[in-house]
Amino acid sequence: MNLSSTQLRMLGSVMYFAAVVLIINYSAQFVITVWPLKMSELNWRVGASGLFMDGMLATVIPQAMLFLAAFLNNDRKILQTLRWLMIALGVLMIGLLLAFALDSVQIRAQLPQNIKGNFLRVALRAAMVATMLSTLFLWLGLTLGKVLKSQGTVRTAGGAAPASQQEGMLMVGTREPTRPALRAVDTKESKKDGTSGQPIDA
Repeated sequence: MNLSSTQLRMLGSVMYFAAVVLIINYSAQFVITVWPLKMSELNWRVGASGLFMDGMLATVIPQAMLFLAAFLNNDRKILQTLRWLMIALGVLMIGLLLAFALDSVQIRAQLPQNIKGNFLRVALRAAMVATMLSTLFLWLGLTLGKVLKSQGTVRTAGGAAPASQQEGMLMVGTREPTRPALRAVDTKESKKDGTSGQPIDA
């Protein structure tokens, strides 16, 4: 199925809207759950960190929709914004993972012996999610930066490509082809008149 550029933009706009709705929904659920803020309480910090990691995991699909919509609409500014947002989220997840690990060690020391095992499993799962998300966000942000940079160096009409890209590149329509010189064919009339064939510039 072939879609026109207008149809692709319409599809991209719908995907933008759907992705934003999903992200707002997940964000609202997180805020409602952790409100009011109690940063000084150890139990609250550990629980809020785990909920935030689960919420970020749920937003992976909406984020993929945003990237796809931006590519469909060829929105380089939005792609650049998403690129830096992914890098920032990756760094944030690393910091959150370190803080979560320190808080988990403290809270585990205060728990009864019979529930320390369950808490350890939950904490390890949250740490694994944070590790995967930080890796995904940083990888995606850096990869997208390389893609945008490579697209920015592609030669456009009227421009010259870098020398490194010109090597081995098939250039079409950049130089007027050499036209062969045509020579008049000797005919019987030219022989009778004493004339000979002369080159003709086509």
